[in-house]
Amino acid sequence: MKTLKTWACAALLLASAAGAQALPKAARERIIQATVMLLPTDANGDLDGSRGSGSVISPQGYILTNYHVVGDPDTRQLSPWIQVRVVQFADREPEFTYWGKVVAADPNLDLAIVQIVEDRNEKPVGTLNLPFVEVGDSNALSIGDDVFVFGFQGTGGMTLSFSRGSVGGFTGEDLSSSGRQWVKHDAQTGPGNSGGGVFDDSGVLVGVHSAGVAGDHNSRTSFMRPLALAWGLITPNVTGFVVRKGGGAAVTPSTNVSAGSGGGAWPPALATGRAGVTGTVRVTGGVAAGTWTTDFTEVTDDGGLKGRARSGSRDQTAFFYYDEDNNEVWVEWTPDGKAYSSCVVEPGGVKAGSADWTGNLYSFTGLDSKGTRTGDCVVSLRARAAGTSSGPVARTPAASAGLGLPALAAGQTWTVTFSQGGAYSVTLGARDSDGDYPGTAAQSGKTGDALFTLDGDSLLMIVGRADKTFLTCTVDRTLRGSARAYQNSKDAGVAAGTCALGSGGAGSASPGAALKWPLTLKVGQRWDVVFPGVGTFTVNLTEPDEESGFDGTATRGSEKGSVLMDADADGLLLIVQRADQTFLICSTGKSGLSGAAVQGDATSHRDSKDKGTGLGRCTVTPR
Repeated sequence: MKTLKTWACAALLLASAAGAQALPKAARERIIQATVMLLPTDANGDLDGSRGSGSVISPQGYILTNYHVVGDPDTRQLSPWIQVRVVQFADREPEFTYWGKVVAADPNLDLAIVQIVEDRNEKPVGTLNLPFVEVGDSNALSIGDDVFVFGFQGTGGMTLSFSRGSVGGFTGEDLSSSGRQWVKHDAQTGPGNSGGGVFDDSGVLVGVHSAGVAGDHNSRTSFMRPLALAWGLITPNVTGFVVRKGGGAAVTPSTNVSAGSGGGAWPPALATGRAGVTGTVRVTGGVAAGTWTTDFTEVTDDGGLKGRARSGSRDQTAFFYYDEDNNEVWVEWTPDGKAYSSCVVEPGGVKAGSADWTGNLYSFTGLDSKGTRTGDCVVSLRARAAGTSSGPVARTPAASAGLGLPALAAGQTWTVTFSQGGAYSVTLGARDSDGDYPGTAAQSGKTGDALFTLDGDSLLMIVGRADKTFLTCTVDRTLRGSARAYQNSKDAGVAAGTCALGSGGAGSASPGAALKWPLTLKVGQRWDVVFPGVGTFTVNLTEPDEESGFDGTATRGSEKGSVLMDADADGLLLIVQRADQTFLICSTGKSGLSGAAVQGDATSHRDSKDKGTGLGRCTVTPR
């Protein structure tokens, strides 16, 4: 293939990597002010003896830390109150300034969000404007990148400590398999560093230091959770955070408010006898962990609502009501009318400008039993649009189209692409009695089951793999979203990067349809290319180059770059030049073609002279 386009067309790739620099003083000062010491207490406010670190990620007082700093991962019990100590001077111990409560937590990921709610005198804090750190893109980390760790490791007393190291590598959840669930680094750390921030060379938060493991011959490796795994906690629970990617401008995500949610009003209008309510309850911790799709269609005698709650193969009776005596909103579900899982929302869990309500998850073994706190929950409900059916059949193709989502129909073929799992070709069968579309998912000659369903204001695709594990992809109207991986139907699951569904458009190759070799490229086509450990770029071909290929743009979130794409009878070459002037290459031959996707070998390069680092298998699909 013209020797791979004369090794990546030097005319496109003129960049050279800049040398590593020390973290600027201004960035260090900002991080110091946003790094806090966390000390969990019991219900009486007495310290339990442990301590950890955290990073303020929102001026409104939200702190990212480890679960094990604020709770017990084994019993899934969270500390009721957290002392927050703030650095006033770097050479002095931090001062007890605030009380915080855990508002979101995932013991499987060992991550948690603490919100400052009271000052040290137990008075509500009101509106805060605290020093905070920007959050970044941990998927952009490469081996050898400089990282900087801040926290209260205990070395030399209780004052703040700083250490510097580099990314040593990546590993899977079990600390031995392939993956990016953990990032290895060699910065000096101690037990009190748990929950503290790990920053890149621009001072952007890219991880949470979580553990140090001793190996053979007294060697020791530190491990951090990459920030990519924290998005499932941050996005629905934190307001005012700022994202910075690729060295570009900072972006403050907007908050979408569902119609009829009554954001900030108490009690919420949806919980006061209004029928036709649908949405989700996301649970972290306990046997009820996962995302439950709720549909309330019947008004009960006491003014509450009754309906169904579904999560995977679990289908249970659900109730939604306002407890006037205790001034609480309850969403609960039961498999047998005896044992209940209950999400309890207090007034502080409903924020103005947010469509989500945060609460505490309790488990009840019987109607007369005392509830046990087992985790956290986030409720996302909305009133059903007027004129829609009140039963499960409301989840129809017309309903999904009305939300700006594509209409579903039997016989459709879709491509779902997972950043950490490759591409699957999914064919939909006939709609079932619940309004869902079961089907089949194929990848590299192996076929499994699939289910496509409307989940509140999003679409949920479930792909069963040949090894009986499964992946889920939840997307909004952009057809992009987050993925989770599950070992079985009882597993709470772990974050598995991003995902995207194939969707057609003018000038685009037909999504879902089998591709033919050699691939035909033309101006106006749009493609998705997934690079393992980096993410998905959307490629838009804008003009032919001087030879046989096409130039265009490559975007990934707020990151924008350029692209060269060329295909002939021998192979496909796709080169993405990133905003930081490094580049990624995906190259494949005919053997990589499988249905509606092409898979090849991915490499990452610092400049045109760099031989590159292998990333694994890349996937290219038409949009």
